[in-house]
Amino acid sequence: MADDNYTATLLVIDRSGSMTTIRDEMVGALTTLLEKQAAEEGMLTVDVVTFDKVIERQDHFADPKDVVIRLEPRGGTALYDALGISIGEFGRDLAALPEHARPGTVQVVVVTDGEENSSQEYSLDTVRTLITEQKEKYSWDFVFLGANQDAVLTGASLGIDADSSLTYAPDAEGVAGASESLHRYMSSVRKKDKVGFLDEERSRAEGRGTSA
Repeated sequence: MADDNYTATLLVIDRSGSMTTIRDEMVGALTTLLEKQAAEEGMLTVDVVTFDKVIERQDHFADPKDVVIRLEPRGGTALYDALGISIGEFGRDLAALPEHARPGTVQVVVVTDGEENSSQEYSLDTVRTLITEQKEKYSWDFVFLGANQDAVLTGASLGIDADSSLTYAPDAEGVAGASESLHRYMSSVRKKDKVGFLDEERSRAEGRGTSA
């Protein structure tokens, strides 16, 4: 039996050139996110993959307290390659664990500020098939945060549920709102009581304020 007290999270983070304008805000927001998640009940490990045209795994099964978010924006956005490669590697690594040491909850969080433009190995169809298989066969939870696009539509094209996709404005307020909403969402999944992104969270992340 898998360990229901253990959550393994994979963060796939865009570091393409367009991230330059929100680089500091994103590093700060993700650092705070991991600090808050580390304080939640239950065991958590974090894998961090950053990508432009190059896909790089920076952390593997790491304690969130030990993770240092590093983003140096450059290059294009090879989103499909990043997802295909990182999900495949993550899945193989989890499968290699003894059954009792496998996580009861697996989360994959994708953060980007632009659309795919540079992939060479994977297509939209192959990534959607991979994500759908991990969701349906292994109950993985996928989250998609996107700026400069309709993240719900992009997420849907990738096979990610609408209530797990969030559009954010590429500025300090939008990044902060997205990070706070993501923390709340991730915590609900870890507690086995998933609540998708709320309307007020979407409004804040998009810079539309919150309702009274």
